[in-house]
Amino acid sequence: MRSTDIRKVKAREILDCKGKPAIEVDVYTEGGAVGRAASPSGISAGSREAFVFRDCDPGRYDGMGVLRAVELVKKEIEPAVTGMDVFDQEGIDRKLIQLDGTENKSRLGGNTIYSVSLACIKAAAASLNMPLYQYVAGGPLKTVPIPTFNCIDGGSYQKGTMPFQECTVIPYRAKSIREAVEIGWSVFKETGKVIEEYQNGTPAKAGTVSGWQPPSSDPEVCFDILHEAAKRCRADEKIAFAADCASSEFYIEERDTYDFLGREMDLDEMLGMIKGLTEKYPFLYVEDPVQENDWAGWIKAAEVLNRTVVIGDDLTVTDRRTIEKAHELGACGGFIFKPNQVGTVTECLEAEKYARENNMLVVPSIRAGGSVCDEVIDIGVGIGAAATKQGPPKNGERIYGINFLLRAEDENPGAKPYDFAAFVRF
Repeated sequence: MRSTDIRKVKAREILDCKGKPAIEVDVYTEGGAVGRAASPSGISAGSREAFVFRDCDPGRYDGMGVLRAVELVKKEIEPAVTGMDVFDQEGIDRKLIQLDGTENKSRLGGNTIYSVSLACIKAAAASLNMPLYQYVAGGPLKTVPIPTFNCIDGGSYQKGTMPFQECTVIPYRAKSIREAVEIGWSVFKETGKVIEEYQNGTPAKAGTVSGWQPPSSDPEVCFDILHEAAKRCRADEKIAFAADCASSEFYIEERDTYDFLGREMDLDEMLGMIKGLTEKYPFLYVEDPVQENDWAGWIKAAEVLNRTVVIGDDLTVTDRRTIEKAHELGACGGFIFKPNQVGTVTECLEAEKYARENNMLVVPSIRAGGSVCDEVIDIGVGIGAAATKQGPPKNGERIYGINFLLRAEDENPGAKPYDFAAFVRF
């Protein structure tokens, strides 16, 4: 018996940062180390993401409870992994995948499996008395990801406003993470003031996931406001923009068009509108500009939007095989890294490794519904990611992500802010 063998696995139902039930798992080793993790969930999600297992009992939490998942951990998963070494992450994840036996982890639930997988790697790091990011990095940190700040949120986050899900500021020329946070904080606060002026004195309102509600249904107006806010903060030379279009959320399959709040656009019109934005302002990346099943459209987007990096989220779902296909087809140049989309730590790290080896942009992102201390930022630091999507400087779970990056910089004085030079297209 080794001190790093799994002694016990315990699961419980908790609430995530949106007040929805989530499954939390504790993994205990024989040596006394403990790893605790809870799988997050998103407001918008790709159709190929790992299945989220819920009770579907309308009498509890509107059917969103996870007590059945908790029971699955007790009856099936704990007996299967007890005695396994937490340092054998691949073996543990392989066991979980085999135990589930489905393509999308629908029998046990991707949320159940990921919570166990993540708790195991956290127990491994705890066994060595080191932060998770150091365990993932396997050596000294060379860089720290640049925080990104979604200052205006529309789409599925704020239905009926502006179709795009996120209008984002990236302080990519900041000399330190501390400076990047100061810039993000200032631009976010100033954006609220500019919106109030645009609305003739009506105060800006906070959106569902902490960014400001859009003052216009036109994305160009929203980016005009962000640009003005950055200028007033004297930060316009240090920032670039990003957009999460989340196009699948407003795609009309029957007519193969995109619903821009009553105005339907075909693919060419959609890409033309986005291209206009990237020609007016510097954009580091555009996320999900095309609905997730239109591979020909993605290839076209990558050709048309040549002044930015086109990256996938709903398209790629942190799946190595899909990312490889996208790269080989020239459909996108990067992806949003969300480990719970694929369901195990091993699979998400395989996806990141492929992307890194093929010079693709990787941006770890918290989900709209997750634990307050979402480990994706922790893992993002460990893999040496370019940037993180943790949200604006508002609300606990988003502040946690920002503070994590500040601490990572402070604890690793030799690490520099990530240099975006290889991904600048403007």
